[in-house]
Amino acid sequence: MGDENTEEVSRNDFLHDNKVEQVFAKLDYALRSGIHIQRDYPKPGELFRFLERNFDSLKLYYYELFHIILSKQGNDFKHYYFIDFEEGNRGAIPTSSRDYLDTEVIIIGMLFYKLYQIDGNIELDTVDDFISTLISEYDDEKEALFKLIINSRSGKSTDFNEEKVIALIKKAFDTFNHLGWIEWEDNQIKNRFKPLPSFERLRILYQSQINNIDQLLAQNENAK
Repeated sequence: MGDENTEEVSRNDFLHDNKVEQVFAKLDYALRSGIHIQRDYPKPGELFRFLERNFDSLKLYYYELFHIILSKQGNDFKHYYFIDFEEGNRGAIPTSSRDYLDTEVIIIGMLFYKLYQIDGNIELDTVDDFISTLISEYDDEKEALFKLIINSRSGKSTDFNEEKVIALIKKAFDTFNHLGWIEWEDNQIKNRFKPLPSFERLRILYQSQINNIDQLLAQNENAK
């Protein structure tokens, strides 16, 4: 499983942790729901600390019993944990417990990552600012951009509807919060947010598409 001391670890060792009864059920539910566990999310941090202490044992537990991978990514203080799957194998987890990302959510995430990280708009910390910056940055390609988002959901060409796209963007950020990719400043208002270390996972999964998002928009516009 990768670590030198794995042979000395049992998949049941984590059961001897004195916090297992209070923590494991919540941790297991969070991981199966697609949540990325990290130092600052979810608060108060008991899930992260339990994972830190028992990672090797839990990794064996999920792999040997369910054929899924408990992964750790990130560097130093900004690492995070999540359930991953072997290519072509979704593991022995019921469909209702898995979290699939809709295509429009991935597209919106790639657009945010490009504007925030690649283009250096580090002041983007509200959904409203992201929407206005997105529209202003892609003013010439606005129709193609909106159609790309809508078509990814419907699978057929349609005239873009700005209100509908804005609703999809807000829904996407709700998904990012659920995954632990961002954290809302206010869970009721759901506008100002803080990107979390695990948002980097989007780049790992879709680096090529993020770098070529302009070409994708151009192709979509030419296809009108």
